[in-house]
Amino acid sequence: MNVCKFANFGFTVFFLHLVLLVESMNAQLPRERADADPPVDRLFWASYSIGISTVESVSARNLNSTVKHTFGLVDGGIDHFFGLDDGANTRLGLEYGFHDRFSMGIGRMTFNKLVDMHAKYNILRQTVSGSTPVELAVKTSVGINTFPGTGRDFSERLNYFVSVMIARKMGNFSLQATPMYAHFNRVSGNNEKQLFGLGIVAGLALNDRFSLGAEYLPVIGDRNPGTYDTAAVTLNIDTGGHIFQLFFTSSQWHNESFIMANNRDRFWEGEFRFGFNIHRVFGF
Repeated sequence: MNVCKFANFGFTVFFLHLVLLVESMNAQLPRERADADPPVDRLFWASYSIGISTVESVSARNLNSTVKHTFGLVDGGIDHFFGLDDGANTRLGLEYGFHDRFSMGIGRMTFNKLVDMHAKYNILRQTVSGSTPVELAVKTSVGINTFPGTGRDFSERLNYFVSVMIARKMGNFSLQATPMYAHFNRVSGNNEKQLFGLGIVAGLALNDRFSLGAEYLPVIGDRNPGTYDTAAVTLNIDTGGHIFQLFFTSSQWHNESFIMANNRDRFWEGEFRFGFNIHRVFGF
């Protein structure tokens, strides 16, 4: 019995020493401070509203894949299955986050077999406390028309784009203004080589799974003959693994430069088409 008591006493002493040792080691480990003023989360639900880029960034070491698909005009009626039977424009894209503020991407669009490469950098992040009241990001891109048989040399196929995105989230509502500039090395007819626009993007979160969005892209100054400002509305659905965007838009293009240059339909007069975007983020 004395041996058992001694063993129990020894075990208790050993256990107490072990607890003190662990506490001492924990006290010496470096402790990371929690961000006292973190950035506002989820100003928008994806890196694109519909056709206009948003300030939403791809986090470091994450890869965002996108599929964009826009059909023909809805007013084609049942004979064209409300545009679904008509030729669709598709864009497949990848965007990688090298830093929480910096990402680069590449994509290819069916129309003109256009390949575009872009970079985006978040200069300012809106903070929860309001110490930084807005989100500010810049985007630059270069595109190349790879359609064969055009008779154009390499430089004549290029176009360039730059935009500044200024956004603020107020409760469940987000608003973004996007001044933008596009340059085309070669144009046909009376089209403009340089175009300026001011994209407006709005988002309203209904709950954790659904949100509404809208965008409007007027061309400022000279514009291509027969073109009109673009408008669109969307329903965003968060499935937990994907963001689905179901939308109606007047433009069939998936690139701000070509939206400004080529939209020939008027949303407010019923000239719009159905489309969808799918966003999926992979972590590495």
